[in-house]
Amino acid sequence: MFVAGEASADLHGARVVAALKQRRPDLEVFGIGGSGLRDQGLEAIARAEDISVAGLTEVLFAIPRIWRIMRLLVAAARERRPAAAVLIDLPDFNLRLAKRLKKLGIPVIYYISPQVWAWRQSRVAQIRELVSQMLVVLPFEQAFYQQHGVRSRFVGHPLIEELPTATNRAASRVELQLPTTQGPVIALLPGSRVKEVTRHLALMLAAVERLRRRFPDVHAIIPVASTIPRKLIDNIVKGFSLHATILDGKATEALVAADAAVVCSGTATLQAALLGRPMVVVYRVSFLTYHIVKRLVKVAHVALVNLIAGHTLVPELLQAAFTPQNVETELDKILSDAVARVRLTQELGQIRRQLGGPGAAGRVADVVVDYLPASEPPLPSPAAGRRTPPEKLWG
Repeated sequence: MFVAGEASADLHGARVVAALKQRRPDLEVFGIGGSGLRDQGLEAIARAEDISVAGLTEVLFAIPRIWRIMRLLVAAARERRPAAAVLIDLPDFNLRLAKRLKKLGIPVIYYISPQVWAWRQSRVAQIRELVSQMLVVLPFEQAFYQQHGVRSRFVGHPLIEELPTATNRAASRVELQLPTTQGPVIALLPGSRVKEVTRHLALMLAAVERLRRRFPDVHAIIPVASTIPRKLIDNIVKGFSLHATILDGKATEALVAADAAVVCSGTATLQAALLGRPMVVVYRVSFLTYHIVKRLVKVAHVALVNLIAGHTLVPELLQAAFTPQNVETELDKILSDAVARVRLTQELGQIRRQLGGPGAAGRVADVVVDYLPASEPPLPSPAAGRRTPPEKLWG
């Protein structure tokens, strides 16, 4: 069983399944995933989009659907008895699922740790009880878990093997058919959840629109995550009078082509850092969510790139500080100071060296293989033979 509830988790999960199939061609996979995992043969009980929800208050409206998906997953696990479950990130859902899988005797391999080192550290005891193996992708996480008695392994960050070490901005612009103007190109990555996009993208576009006073030919480029309806992006962009190119996916290509980026806090900040792209990190949630989380967070930074660096490497504009004016100011600094831009690019290069070498998906696959039966599984029981297809949650 694989469970991936957002675009980045789906991508990482798909790479792990591909690596697993090289080791075990007879592998069968079911669970939750996006287009990447489904392309690798995942039989989807539900899509990643169906459980992708951001913010504490936002979850309330999605609870009936999420619990329905949980029941379907547990029923499928009870019937099929997978050799292991690989749960990727998504802690509020996956830790509840892990509790049910443990009762069924199904080993849980957790890939990409919840950020318990940042907030809600009480979950460490729960992880110690429920998770057979925690596979971490940030260098400081393994020591944290070992201190708390959790079996863990640093497998390196999957983005290392997915992103090129050398990039060609001009070639990428030609490939993406961007206008051949002299103005700067700004990549906008508003997030992989619908709520993130609706909260972030309009503010990002407003900032670029303001930037036109200094850079009349500025061009925005917006890669659309697989979990986001293209129509949503189109509708938001229509409200602005600026030059913008919308791409289906191709976040890497967009970042390579850009002079700077405005990035929703999350894995995308590492993606930008590994490509050496100067950025402004932003994030907004509901008023209630923000004031609850603010009291729980135990780290000095929100952006992963700043956490790994150990200091403020890139600006973070969160909640009320995330305004078009502030984003414009930070972008102007990046675009106007060539010396500072080069220095920042060099500092971002240090991040790659801290995240391990290529091959994260293969190292994850090596762990998972140890949980698989050494030979062909026995014939299915009569009950398994009567299995009915999973109920579809979409039209």
